[in-house]
Amino acid sequence: MNRGSITETDRILVKRYLVTHMVLTAFDRDKGNIQNSGYFKTPTLYTDLIDKAMDEATKELTSVRKAFKNRGIKVYEERKTKLGVSAKFLCRGYHEPMEMRWAFIAAEANVLMRLFLGLDVSHYINPSIPGDKEPKLFSRVDT
Repeated sequence: MNRGSITETDRILVKRYLVTHMVLTAFDRDKGNIQNSGYFKTPTLYTDLIDKAMDEATKELTSVRKAFKNRGIKVYEERKTKLGVSAKFLCRGYHEPMEMRWAFIAAEANVLMRLFLGLDVSHYINPSIPGDKEPKLFSRVDT
């Protein structure tokens, strides 16, 4: 196994893992709210859509976990704070902290949820950045 230092790709994978896990939790909460609200005449239409999105999120987590295994990454601590989420991870023998602010998490989760729901996210892409075809955090191409 390569014992090189922690790369930007490694950090992106950890962010993907953390945000995708929070998105799954949000979808599950929203699904329960729809089922229990009594406001929807046909709640199963909406919960079926959320189930489909949750399946996509689960595929994303599976992809990230596979990349974790291949790259020697393990997230071993995750805490929610007033400012955001702090995590610690191990990567090829190196321990590394990670901090993400709530504003960043909300923005990334919004795009990710839209992707999982099959919605258009093209207006979140910056055409002035070469190669920016999909939000970087959520690309399943793991190098």
